[in-house]
Order: sequence, then structure tokens, then C-alpha cells
Amino acid sequence: MVDDLLILERPETLTHAVARSIGEAIVREVFMPGQALPEIPLAAQLGTSRGTVREALRLLADQGLVEIVQRRGGFVAELTPRKAREIFTLRAELEAFAVHLVFEQGGYPKATMHELAAVLDYLGRAATEGDVFEIAELDMRFHDILSRECGHQVLLDLLAGLRTQMRRFIVYTKLVNSDVEPESVTHQRLLTAIRSEDADQAATEVRRHILAAGEQLLRKLTGGGNQLSCDGRVLAGNDGET
Repeated sequence: MVDDLLILERPETLTHAVARSIGEAIVREVFMPGQALPEIPLAAQLGTSRGTVREALRLLADQGLVEIVQRRGGFVAELTPRKAREIFTLRAELEAFAVHLVFEQGGYPKATMHELAAVLDYLGRAATEGDVFEIAELDMRFHDILSRECGHQVLLDLLAGLRTQMRRFIVYTKLVNSDVEPESVTHQRLLTAIRSEDADQAATEVRRHILAAGEQLLRKLTGGGNQLSCDGRVLAGNDGET
């Protein structure tokens, strides 16, 4: 019987594992915007082949974290105002749509609501301690939970493809201090909107939340026509729409 067949869950490929490791290092500022990513040293450090690193860098280029320059190799992508706007406007629409779909299918289970509340509590603690990377991780987890019950796999795949860029964007938001309100306040407002069980209100609040944070970051990125690195350094002057 077909129903009796075991389903094989394939492990993560080496290339994907290498890409995940390098991508995490980019998000955590081990590699800074504009920094070269030489294949041979990375291969030696990770204990793998140069070819595997090259393929991993191509995967990261597809995710927008790396830029491949012909005959020069890979470099950490800059977060320009244009890229920032594209990321947060797309994210706002996708997550708002996902939340609306959840309500169309009956709303959030009690277990999910408890999980959201728990993450919000941890997020408040991380914000109090000033742990930027933990804030980014928990912020991302909160939004992942909001989306995962939508039952739309293509949408979830699109959001998963943006996940690393979202985390990097959140880190930028915290490090350049572009928040107007504390995390506990903005995410509590989201949770309150979800608890209202009003699909339109909840989706509107998700969209407003993401767009407001994005606009605050843009004000920092475009102030004086400069880009900022993850540590707040001014990288170079530009027209604000590179």
C-alpha cells in the first residue's frame, strides 16, 4: 500500500549549510557591507571545498545578501535605501495578506496565541537588555508565527525567502536607533489587534507596523544622502536610491 510507505526527509545539503553559516555571519556583522568574501579562505575556515563556497555564495546572492562581481567574486551586499524600501514594502503586503488568510480559515488557535504572548515577553526582556541580535531573532519569530497558520504554502515560501533579509533589516533598525516606540509597545499593539478577531483590523495593523518601522529606517539611511553599515558607519554618499 502507498499509505504504508515511509517518507524520506532529506537532510540539509552541504551547500545550503555553508550558505546558512555565511548568511548568519553577515547578519551578525562578522562580515560587513561591501566586504569581500574570498572563496579559498572561507573554504578553509568552513572545512569544505572552494566549489561548495562558490555555490553557497550564489545562493546568498539569490537572497540579496551577497553581490557577485565578475572576475572579482562575492561581496557582502549593501543595504541601500532602495533595497530597504523594497524589502519592507513587500514584507508589509505579504504578512498582512497572510494574517487575513488566517482569519478566513477560522483564526489563530489558542496555542498559537499563547506562543505569540510568550515571544512578546521574551522580546521585551531582550529590548531591556539591549541585545540587538536577540531582538532581531525574536522579532522575526513573532512575525513568522503570525504568518505560519495561513495555509498558503507559496506565500510561506516567499516569506521564507525574505527571512534572512528581514532579520538584517531589523538589525539595521535597532543599530541606527530608528525606533520611535519600544518593541514591547509596537508588538503588543499587534497582539491586541490579533486578539480582536477582526481580520481587517489585524491585517491593517500588521501593514502599518512594518511600514512605520521601514519609514523610520529610511529617514536614517537617506539623511545626508548616506548609507550606513550595520555598526552605524557612514559608508558612502549617494543619491538615496542606489
